Amino acid sequence: MFRSLFVRLMVAYFVIILSTLLILGVFMSSFFQRYLMETRTNELTREGKALCGYIALYQMGFINDRALEYQYQVIDRFLSTTIWITDVRGYILDYYNSSELDAVDWENQKVTVDEFVQVLKGNTITRVGRFGEIFPVPVLTVGLPLEINGEIQGAIFLHSPIKGINRTLWNTYDSLIRASILSSILSMGLLYFISRRFSRPLIQMNIISREIATGNFKRRVKVETDDEVGQLAMNFNVMADSLEKLELMRRSFVANVSHELRSPLTSMRGYIQGVLDKTISAGDQDKYLKIALDETERMNRLINELLDLSQIESGQFSMDIKVVDINETIRRVLIAREDRINAGGMDVDVDFEKDVCLVEGDPDRLQQVVINLLDNAIKFNREGGVITLKTWLHKDNVFVKIADQGPGIPKEEAVHIWEPFYQIDKSRSKKKSGTGLGLSIVKKIIEEHGQDIWLNSEEGKGSAFIFSLKAVKKQ
Repeated sequence: MFRSLFVRLMVAYFVIILSTLLILGVFMSSFFQRYLMETRTNELTREGKALCGYIALYQMGFINDRALEYQYQVIDRFLSTTIWITDVRGYILDYYNSSELDAVDWENQKVTVDEFVQVLKGNTITRVGRFGEIFPVPVLTVGLPLEINGEIQGAIFLHSPIKGINRTLWNTYDSLIRASILSSILSMGLLYFISRRFSRPLIQMNIISREIATGNFKRRVKVETDDEVGQLAMNFNVMADSLEKLELMRRSFVANVSHELRSPLTSMRGYIQGVLDKTISAGDQDKYLKIALDETERMNRLINELLDLSQIESGQFSMDIKVVDINETIRRVLIAREDRINAGGMDVDVDFEKDVCLVEGDPDRLQQVVINLLDNAIKFNREGGVITLKTWLHKDNVFVKIADQGPGIPKEEAVHIWEPFYQIDKSRSKKKSGTGLGLSIVKKIIEEHGQDIWLNSEEGKGSAFIFSLKAVKKQ
């Protein structure tokens, strides 16, 4: 039942709202009860003090019984109050019954509660209860001294039934409950909309991720917001785009590798079969066996690149950092590629700022970088073009540049050249054969050295690969 994120959000929000309303209700109930009691107490105290003045006027003959009774009625009308006027001994001299209490004849009855003593000492007292079990229902009692001409001549007690206060309190509760129910309904409707809006992209991502797992890379999540969920949806779409491109490159790679393996195997099988069945004359056997050997080297190069890629992806790409003369490394690679350069009628422009240029690096890996970049320059250079090899020192780094005068790399292609399996030249001619792994391996090697490599290319004028290495100062 609670496995759905939408349901969990709704339940969580509902529990939070309910808890908030309950806590708020408890605090509001306590506040209103205290507020009403304090308000009623202040009103009774105020009316009691005013009544003290009327009684003084009554005793002095300025007002009659009817006027005093009218004051009792006014107090009862607004506060539903039973009034006692006592002498200093506690006997009730005059009284008025609340309209909410049963009529009782209080005249000449004596007040014996301890609170009476406190009032005679000049204190104003407040009590909640039955006032010594005198009243059948709980009342709020305010007692204050009856002062006439500066002397305490008795006490005034005003008793207001609690049920009148409770009635007001329950009316307040009723309004609060109605407001809480209405706000809860509106909140749940709003929360339903928010939860659905929040969970919809997550549900889509869940569905689309299962489709991607089955090989369908076409669907994308609809991005509706700019918040964290919207950013997650955008990143999910970017990931899906990358996976789709990776799948396309993987298929292209499989096709390329199949072609690269099938071609030399077919050639080798044909040449070896010709030697064995004497189809190839004895004088030509060495020639064709040499071709077969070249094909094995081609296959070996492909397998080595695949192994390097596997090590890169598994994080087992080991480095043996030493002090290396990068100029000497370039010279050795250049000598090894001399025949291929001459076969293309190309010239080489070597520009070393210094004869010896020491850097920190793995000798074998740096040689692999130079080989890959120089092979690319030879492969894509125009007939009779110039290959430029340059090194120079800047601050703490040595920079190496390998450039050709080939057709260049289009801008839309340049952003993808570092991706595994990616090939700019889609034709599989023998001259430009490859698997699209060389540049991705080169970039990884340079990054493992803590350096960077970048491309400067202009269509029709050629491409230049430049990478940096940490320089070693001569001792």
